[in-house]
Amino acid sequence: MLEPAVVTKIFDDLLAEADAALAREGFARDNRCFLRTADLRYFGQAYEVRVDVPDGRVSTELVDAVADRFHAEHRRLYGYDFRDDPNQEVEWVNLRVTGVGPIRRPEIVELPPGTGARPFGHRPVYVDGWTDTPVYARETFGAGDVVTGPAVIEEFGSTVPIDPGFRAEVDRLGNLLIKREAAS
Repeated sequence: MLEPAVVTKIFDDLLAEADAALAREGFARDNRCFLRTADLRYFGQAYEVRVDVPDGRVSTELVDAVADRFHAEHRRLYGYDFRDDPNQEVEWVNLRVTGVGPIRRPEIVELPPGTGARPFGHRPVYVDGWTDTPVYARETFGAGDVVTGPAVIEEFGSTVPIDPGFRAEVDRLGNLLIKREAAS
């Protein structure tokens, strides 16, 4: 028999863990929200169905409401349920609390116009033979800067090779638009 006080204690403990995790991540208390779910199944089944558990004190009424959600979701998923069979028990298998800290969208910042891309060095690169190739630092680019291949563009976490016959142009948001140059 499911004891509401035991379920309440487990949910409270899980909520405290989720709250502490969000606090460590720097989310302000008013920006934290929590979602409770439970995995339920009919006694003897080997698979569970996850359903939402409403906020509030866990009572007999709440347990019945969650069981109703389970029956409805089981019918939706499998085409049948045992809602009207008093001999078929509903088991609560797992309880979960998911902590959510909303993340603000990053601000989109347009780059100032470029002053012309200039390499900071050269390195040998194999392109149909070894070629002394200019190397550019991506963070020095401005909008409209253009690099023609062969070239190497470096940035933290990435290196972009520009093959001969291609050009990279920096758009107003800092994206590299790489296109094949028109054949002459």
